[in-house]
Amino acid sequence: MISSFRLLAAWLFVMLWVCPCSRVVAEEAKVPAPLRYTRWSGEINVPDPVAISFDNDGTAYVTQTQRRKAQDLDIRNNRDWISNDVGFQTVEDRKHFYHQRLAPNADQENNRKRVDDLNQDGSHDWRDLTVISEKIHWLRDTDGDGTADAMGLFAEGFQTEVTGIAAGVMWHNGDVYATIAPDLWRLRDTDHNGVADQREAIASGFAIHIAYAGHDMHGLTVGPDGKIYWSIGDKGISVTSREGKRFHYPNQGGVMRCNPDGSDFEVFAHGLRNVQEIAFDQYGNMFGVDNDADQSGEKERFVYIVRDMDAGWRCNYQYRGDGFNPWTDERLWETHFEGQASYILPPLSHSIDGPAGFAFNPGTALSSAYRNYFFLTGAPGGFQYAFKVKPNGASFAIRNEHSIGKGIPLVGINFAPDGALYGVDWGGGYPLNQKGAVWKIDVPESDLSEVQSEVAERLRTGFSPLSKTELSELLAHDDQRIRLGAQFELVKQNDVVTLQQSLASESEMQRVHAIWGLGQLARDGNASARESLIQALGSTDTEIRAQAAHMLTDVNEIAGSVFTPLLDDKSDRVRFMALIALSKHADPSATNRLIELSNTLAESDRYMRFAVSRAIRYCATPAQIVAAREASSVVGRLNLVVALRGNKNPNSLESFLSDANEQVATEAARALHDDFSNDQQLRVLADVLGTTKHRSESFVRRVLNAHYRLGSRENSDAVIDFASETKHSVALRREALTMLGGWNSPEPLDRVDGRRRDSAQPRELATERLSGVLSQIAAENHPSLQTAAIRAAAETQTKLSATSLREIVRTEKLDVDLRVQALKTLYQQDLTELKSVLDEALGDRETRLQMAALDLYVQLHAEQADAYLAELVNDTPKIALQQYAIGKLATQRGDASERLLVSRLAAVVNGTHPGETLLDVLETAEKRAVESETVRSEWDKAQAALDKRWSDTPAKARPFLASRDGGDATRGKAIFDTHLGAQCVRCHKVGKKGSDVGPNLMGIAAQKDRDYLLHSVIAPSRDIDKKYQTQSFLMDSGQIVMGLVKSETKELTIVLDSQGKEIRLNNDEIEDVSKNEVSIMPDMTEVLTRTEVRDLVAYLSTLKSK
Repeated sequence: MISSFRLLAAWLFVMLWVCPCSRVVAEEAKVPAPLRYTRWSGEINVPDPVAISFDNDGTAYVTQTQRRKAQDLDIRNNRDWISNDVGFQTVEDRKHFYHQRLAPNADQENNRKRVDDLNQDGSHDWRDLTVISEKIHWLRDTDGDGTADAMGLFAEGFQTEVTGIAAGVMWHNGDVYATIAPDLWRLRDTDHNGVADQREAIASGFAIHIAYAGHDMHGLTVGPDGKIYWSIGDKGISVTSREGKRFHYPNQGGVMRCNPDGSDFEVFAHGLRNVQEIAFDQYGNMFGVDNDADQSGEKERFVYIVRDMDAGWRCNYQYRGDGFNPWTDERLWETHFEGQASYILPPLSHSIDGPAGFAFNPGTALSSAYRNYFFLTGAPGGFQYAFKVKPNGASFAIRNEHSIGKGIPLVGINFAPDGALYGVDWGGGYPLNQKGAVWKIDVPESDLSEVQSEVAERLRTGFSPLSKTELSELLAHDDQRIRLGAQFELVKQNDVVTLQQSLASESEMQRVHAIWGLGQLARDGNASARESLIQALGSTDTEIRAQAAHMLTDVNEIAGSVFTPLLDDKSDRVRFMALIALSKHADPSATNRLIELSNTLAESDRYMRFAVSRAIRYCATPAQIVAAREASSVVGRLNLVVALRGNKNPNSLESFLSDANEQVATEAARALHDDFSNDQQLRVLADVLGTTKHRSESFVRRVLNAHYRLGSRENSDAVIDFASETKHSVALRREALTMLGGWNSPEPLDRVDGRRRDSAQPRELATERLSGVLSQIAAENHPSLQTAAIRAAAETQTKLSATSLREIVRTEKLDVDLRVQALKTLYQQDLTELKSVLDEALGDRETRLQMAALDLYVQLHAEQADAYLAELVNDTPKIALQQYAIGKLATQRGDASERLLVSRLAAVVNGTHPGETLLDVLETAEKRAVESETVRSEWDKAQAALDKRWSDTPAKARPFLASRDGGDATRGKAIFDTHLGAQCVRCHKVGKKGSDVGPNLMGIAAQKDRDYLLHSVIAPSRDIDKKYQTQSFLMDSGQIVMGLVKSETKELTIVLDSQGKEIRLNNDEIEDVSKNEVSIMPDMTEVLTRTEVRDLVAYLSTLKSK
């Protein structure tokens, strides 16, 4: 009989439901047969696992995170640190910041909100970030029954104040590698007792930023070149290699590689946001799936990762809010479209929500029907997909994508020696709960093949005992792991002859692996291997030519001229590899041919364009690139700009700013402005403002921002001129006015790309001109421009006509934002005129104007304010105004407001207080209770009454029950769409916008009442939608059946299993049933205030129609 614990544990990790059909129309007629899911870890609890790897005898190594969010902080819970965090350039910057802001002598009340006192020394400080360690465990199936029965701790002690989470692990050649930022660790168990006794950080300098939890370092794998590859999210990279070269990508994620001992480190690709795992196909092409930025309408991305690519993402784009954002406004996340920025390599396609685990079938795993398939998991939604890729010019396209399962929220996945796919499941949802499991995905036992056993045995016994002939033959094996094992053994033996002989094989895979092995030897200085590769450039086999060029790219002392003939190859793949090789081994004599090739490419041929730009950058001089501009096509000129982008030579790029084609000019503006730009580059960009005819927002914003960042009087003159000219768009004129308003104290985050821009240079504003221009614009008939002009006047203390401002306040037909700004500016400039309209504003029909007037009234009439506010609360019928006035009472100390609060608290006690203002009264009374014993006494009574009334709600969520009524739906929608912590669109859709992880919320308010909506936010596990709730059935035979209940009768229960197949259960054979009571939705009480929850509930309550 199976224990109750086992049933509960199994149920906690079961699948929600499985859709057996394809997510897209399959290109192939037949989808492989369904796969079988079993819990390989059995009764063993594998706490909060993230990644998994296997050694050659089948031992699993699994990482456990304990530091996530608790020790490795999340910027979403520390949003006031964003501008500091974006500016960090090294891990040491973050460490210093913690020591300063979380110092033992710092504000303890503030520190308490950020870190728990984990070391129990009575102080909340940075030292509490050093208490909890990440861990690596091993698991084994010692008795061979197909289920793990032993588990041990392999390594711990990863716990500095800047240590991230153990997000990646890999066994390779006797060593265990672990990615635990800021380090890549190599661990060894030299005495074979199951515990690592040697450890070395072989690369350091990762995770510069606090950023988002989950954007960690992960994806460890071995490449076909024998190097270690891994990925990191957008927490950033700033690493100095052992050879002394600095790789500085502080605001980007990327893919890195190094030799197994840590030497020859380099950043292989950058501009990625959070590719969690990467995988090589049978030809050594690298792919990954990048997570989206949780922006409305944006999607995850399937990417072909090539050397030196820029995928376009910068972590500073995450925090742009409502401001201009290159990622979304320039659609950098999109697959290719005409006019897209040219410096990036766009994704091949969009992908599923929450991509996490990613692996390639090595060849003999699962079934032959799944050969050459990639496997992808989507967490926490519990999706698993499989797909192939097919060549598409120099790139690839997805085909035959289909679902293989849904329900188990797998994170990391990997193939084991037995040919099954294994994945780790940390129990659903993002919060840590010290629970987890390892799942095995495989074909039914009856479908297993003999070759899988042979592969497992060969991996177990190793390759060193084999002869050269046997090793050569294994280069043609069906399984990539065997081929690589033989290849690496021949390289280890320095057997160049056997590899050279293998080039003559009829097997394509044998020839490819021979090229890879020769590449490894040539990289280490073997001249014979190098010559063989050069000869292979002339092979009649297209793939061999491509692979030879690819391998020679890493070999020193290669003349670039050996690659130039391949520029005329009929194969785009060969030409692509040759172009990349030329970017490493320059051939100046190829310049004309490269430019000629560049001009023939289609705009949509992004990979070829990227490669030719790289080759031109290193083969041609800047002068040659500029000289080629006049005779080049539009695409050719775009490629030239990208070639110049790397060195950002302002003199070279200047002529492209005046290009007749706006797309070319905009590309030049991006090259000069974005990332690490300096004053010289900005001056070149700023100089075109008065002469350019281009009007695209991307171009003009960067030109304006160049003036703004330079900050001289002449620069302000140029921006003033721009703002005054009606020929420009309203949006751009408004941007110019906003810049003028902040001219003397610019915000630290850049107005275009959000990068931290600290400048010590003096700034000067042409104030004598500003007044006239602002007055002129304030009189225009465009509310948003008028508002911006008046706001700029207030910020710069520029005098405007008080009479005009007064009339704006009084004119009810005008935009309320404009009227509010005029009122505030009057307060700064002319109190006499202000007083003449203040009473009118207090009684206006526009609530927001009344609120602004109320602020000013309290400041001007401090003695009368207490009584006035108390009277207003009782008299106004406007709920929003009542709420606002009650909030203002928090700073009052008069008798009238105290009486009001006491009476309101009494109403709370007897249950008659209106729900719309309940939260405001409770929060204001709590603040007043600090100084008033009377209010304190009544507040305590109210809290006791509410605790009793709300006792069926968990204590943590109970205070949020006051957020049921009175919210602002407009603010709530903004929270749903853009809140950094809540990230509602990360899992939910409203209509067609959002994610498919959770249910579509359109129409939810027609189905559920406000109480349900509130609890779904503050206590999501209380009412889980049955469509998303799995059940686990313990049969009297001991079998566990897991899935969704489709229908029930007195005699029969029909369940949908992991493949969507109906299973009919006789009710009299069911011994026990458990339901999943844990929602995967994060706890909103940790990321939203009570007011924000109230607004979010108000928005959800509007979603009534389908």
